[in-house]
Amino acid sequence: MNVSKTFPERTDLGQLPDPARRALSLGLGLLPMFPLLSGCGAGAEDTGQSAQARGQGRSPSASVPGSVSGVFRHPGLLVTDDDFARIREHIKAGQQPWTGWWNKLCADRAASLDGKPNPLAGVYRADSSKFAMYRDIQRAWCLALRWRLSDDTRYADKAVETLDAWANTLKVIGTVPEGSTAHDDHTFILLAGMQGHQWAQAGEIMRGYPGWPPERLARFQEMLTSVFVGISSRFLSGPHPGSHANWDMASLCGTLAIGVFCDRPDLYRQACDYYAANNRGKLTMFGNGSIVHAVYFMHPGHFGQWQESGRDQGHSTLGMSLGGDLLEMAWSQGDDLYGLYDNRFLAGAEYVARSNLLDENGNTYPMPYAREQNPPEPHTSLWTEVNQSFQHKRNAWEPIYNHYVNRMGLAAPNVARMVPLCEPNYGSSGGDDVVFPTLVHRRPAYAGPMKPPSGLTAPVRDGRAVLSWWGSVGATSYVVRRSASADGPFTDLATVAANELLTHTDAAPRSTWFYQVTALGSGGTSASSGSVRASVSGETRLSMPLNGMNGTGTAGTLLTPAGSRTTIEGTLLDGATWGEGRLNNDKAVAFDGKAAGLQLPPGIFSGLDDFTVSLWAYANSLRWDSCLFFAGHDGFSSMRIAPKAGQGLRFGICGAGHNDEQVVEAPGFLPIRRWVHVAVTLQGSTGRLYVDGTEVASSDAILLSPRQVGDQVAFLGRNWGHPSFDGRIQDFRVHAGALSAAEVAALMQ
Repeated sequence: MNVSKTFPERTDLGQLPDPARRALSLGLGLLPMFPLLSGCGAGAEDTGQSAQARGQGRSPSASVPGSVSGVFRHPGLLVTDDDFARIREHIKAGQQPWTGWWNKLCADRAASLDGKPNPLAGVYRADSSKFAMYRDIQRAWCLALRWRLSDDTRYADKAVETLDAWANTLKVIGTVPEGSTAHDDHTFILLAGMQGHQWAQAGEIMRGYPGWPPERLARFQEMLTSVFVGISSRFLSGPHPGSHANWDMASLCGTLAIGVFCDRPDLYRQACDYYAANNRGKLTMFGNGSIVHAVYFMHPGHFGQWQESGRDQGHSTLGMSLGGDLLEMAWSQGDDLYGLYDNRFLAGAEYVARSNLLDENGNTYPMPYAREQNPPEPHTSLWTEVNQSFQHKRNAWEPIYNHYVNRMGLAAPNVARMVPLCEPNYGSSGGDDVVFPTLVHRRPAYAGPMKPPSGLTAPVRDGRAVLSWWGSVGATSYVVRRSASADGPFTDLATVAANELLTHTDAAPRSTWFYQVTALGSGGTSASSGSVRASVSGETRLSMPLNGMNGTGTAGTLLTPAGSRTTIEGTLLDGATWGEGRLNNDKAVAFDGKAAGLQLPPGIFSGLDDFTVSLWAYANSLRWDSCLFFAGHDGFSSMRIAPKAGQGLRFGICGAGHNDEQVVEAPGFLPIRRWVHVAVTLQGSTGRLYVDGTEVASSDAILLSPRQVGDQVAFLGRNWGHPSFDGRIQDFRVHAGALSAAEVAALMQ
């Protein structure tokens, strides 16, 4: 597997449903389906700021996202026409840092008119041939920038000379040359993604140059599709849980960038969907570069543990470099990947930035860490802490900082500290990064009014409400407030300084509470954030009788996180039907032990840390790893109740595949040929498993929770890839909070 021919170009993604029908359901906190909302910085409660953010920084030409229209704005990758006009004005006015970096670009030998391209027919990651391509990519990029910022066509001619030379010469990329006995570690996949996207950046700028004839432009596009994007797209079509985030991120960048440059909406949508974990109604698996996996664990204060933080900081910061490029390219086409899942990428960026900073005494900062499986290693290989043995000053932070802080007015204190530390390093880190990002991405400092705190969440963990929120540019502190009513009055609970982690834990009495946060700054007080509701009373989130009586069928009553009640409906799949129920004259959903299942709508577990799930089950027989219940983002990040797994009845929850599973397991399997009541509770890190109202197992090592693993897909009676449950299920319930043993026993009445 050492040449690009091994990965044929993927040209058909299947029939995609009309993405305009896939709306984001903010009320339930469901999975964002394209079209994505423009703008960022707002959670489900933050409707006021969301409206303001949606109109900011967006060109009218990008008002219909590329993921919807399939029509692209050109140039529309890392730099648009609007960006070039803005940068030119800064340089004309002699403003810094643009003028300084323009002067450095002009003095850089990569932008010299004296150089000649050095194209090769084959480029391999394991030998020096890759450096010839790295140099010429950087050269084409710098020449293209110099042309667009000066209108001097000599630089345009030299840029297209380089692009043409490679288009007419390059035939294959790989790890090692054909016939070599050297080890093939398959890192040609990284080469295809990173260098494919970088070639596309230069080509995208030059496609508007009249001196590049259409036939030569088409030849360069053909080179990218035949040599590069087939590898990247194929890698995304079969996600690899044993690969780290940067492999996916490289392939995402290559697929998306070439999709835009070559006017291939299928490639563009593939990259957007994969990153967003948008399965478009199908059962889809996503690798560690999908944002729901790349940020493995959300710590308090919207501090997002990056997937490779336990590995090293060189690879973690590579994720930031590729992620910033990916998100900025999508933004140029009107798609807001920056804001997905309440700015989840910013949560990861703040975490990685903090991991690479030193305190006033020159020491690394202590970092919270949830143990995580090292993806390519055996089950026993766990990372247990952030690897801060080397602080990496990779040139990664400009697009991230300039979007969230300067464009959107959100506070990102750790990212902000990294920018000046990394700005002098404009090298490409061995071909990994696009050079001159300060010149390209730097925007004037945010000058709008101080925004209200946004993205306020208050999940209940270990019986306490744990608040997190996004800060505001200009804020010096934040006031946390609580009320027994959504309409107030609110009472001040605490003041949190802007330089602290933006979180507060409230050990409130058992009841339902409402929280707000207000920002304080030198200019006064901001409006309050939207209110968020938190129940520490163990209220019923979902009741689904599944008894087939009174015409209810698969209907259930759901209490949304906002406190409203609604009716939801499950869907019988693949042979699921009705059988004899537990009580006289009632029915139960019957599963055939093959493929039958009951699909549940997403959002049932939205925002839950502490929780209880319970059901009645009648097993005719037991099949290994079949499921009574399954929910997750996909098969790699999910939770389940399996009647026969390991050594017994098992509740398992994982964030990075089955090797990562954290379990509560009974000493025996689920009893067969009788009705059995099964319940699982989680409070803090303590999980308990009950059978017929009696606790049969517990574990104090459950760090993951429904909020962490999601429930984009949820089933009763089946899971991802095993035979379905052979039996019947009735009375499925979900509670917010961990019920006591007495309360679990009462569910059986």
